[in-house]
Amino acid sequence: MLVRRDSKTAANDLNTVYRPCTTDEVLGNKTNMNIIKRGLDSTNLAHTFLFTGDAGCGKTSAARIIALGLNCMKYDTSSSNPCLKCISCLSILNHNSIDVMEINVGQSGGKDAVDNIVRDLPSSPFNARYKVAIFDEAHKLTSAAQDLLLKVIEDGYKHVYFIFCTNQPEKLTDTFITRCNVMHFSRISENLILSILKNVAEFEGMNYNLDVLKNIASESRGIPRQALVWLKQVNDDGNWTIDSSNSIIGALSDEFETNTVDITKALLEGKFKEAVVIYDKLKKEIQAERIRISIVAYIIGCLKRSKNFSEGKKFSDILDILSSPIFEQGKLGDYKLYNYFFKIVCITKNK
Repeated sequence: MLVRRDSKTAANDLNTVYRPCTTDEVLGNKTNMNIIKRGLDSTNLAHTFLFTGDAGCGKTSAARIIALGLNCMKYDTSSSNPCLKCISCLSILNHNSIDVMEINVGQSGGKDAVDNIVRDLPSSPFNARYKVAIFDEAHKLTSAAQDLLLKVIEDGYKHVYFIFCTNQPEKLTDTFITRCNVMHFSRISENLILSILKNVAEFEGMNYNLDVLKNIASESRGIPRQALVWLKQVNDDGNWTIDSSNSIIGALSDEFETNTVDITKALLEGKFKEAVVIYDKLKKEIQAERIRISIVAYIIGCLKRSKNFSEGKKFSDILDILSSPIFEQGKLGDYKLYNYFFKIVCITKNK
């Protein structure tokens, strides 16, 4: 069941106000939620987690659910059904809890920053039952920072829980990963996405078109956060038509598919400038991330059709380059894609 909860500090977009706050509100990833639910209710939850999976699949939401369940003051012990009304719950929901730390590793992933966090852990929580340290983009922890955390997460503290979230776990060291309880968060089904969109649209009083909702659900590719972002944009636009929604979500037309194939062929032939020229004609209409996804799909097909090990290795190396999503928009997204293009050409010219 989806519940709208506005925050005093957050932007209050649809993807934030409808963020699940209990295990029962989460749609999909039922095994993960069952483990978390049973751990909270039995007061036997593991102290260190590594949440992996694509961006927007619920890793940070699950981490916050754990923080809420551990610290809800309605109960004497942890619970999978926090009240969301007590002082502790409200401080976590409004992102001003002293004891629940959300660390953006992209900004604070170096050894010195992590050392400052680790030094504070032995002290008792200020006004909560437990301290919870949530590390977003954990793959950006430097090797020195990971080494610093090894003993801390292995031995742990009774009053401290660690949750590391990443969509690139391969960038973490094996010694780090083996000290965590790993949970992979998968994309959810198109039907579940459609269910979310219908419930939100009805609750918000939108005069929606079901075919448009189905289009959004299909194009979101199992990412609920992306689907809700597009739903808001379509509703703000006010034209509930397939064409209008396609222009917002950048749905792949036949012409776009042809251009993407041309870009990929140019890259495989080592023609960097040609690929850039084709992309520059598309970038005003299509975001860089959509281009990346389409190129990945083409390269996967090439990998499957590889005639020998050397050829397969080439395509595998290209997929490694394209594995990181492009969250940046505008020129920053363009620059990142250009860099991907150049690295791919370097591979093709060296083979």
